[in-house]
Amino acid sequence: MNNERRNFVRFLTQDTAFAVFRPHFSKLGKINNISRGGLAFEYISFQGQKEDSSAIDIFLSDRSFHLTKIPCKIIYDIKINEGYQRFGDPVETRLCGLQFGELTQEKAAQLNFFLNNHTTERASSTRLTINSSSL
Repeated sequence: MNNERRNFVRFLTQDTAFAVFRPHFSKLGKINNISRGGLAFEYISFQGQKEDSSAIDIFLSDRSFHLTKIPCKIIYDIKINEGYQRFGDPVETRLCGLQFGELTQEKAAQLNFFLNNHTTERASSTRLTINSSSL
């Protein structure tokens, strides 16, 4: 029996949808799924690289959509794949889940536009089990 506790339906995005942390733009990744309440995205990171960010941008690689400075908080940021060594620094693939903060009317309208026009289908309701040692 599946006990989905999310408040909003999640949707898969087009392959060209990305998120990036502000203000340093050091973590950029492909959006896995998105809802009115938040998103999950996958990115490559140097091991140990941490960034406390309170805002992200959502954009399409063809520059047809760009939503800036969305307030958010990190719910989880976990390693999903051991990486490789690049110039002595270990690299890993990570999955980050974000919860959106309070959106202005304009940003909420832009997010709704994105959900209506740049998502492909409803995401599966399978929940990710998070081990606290991965955070």
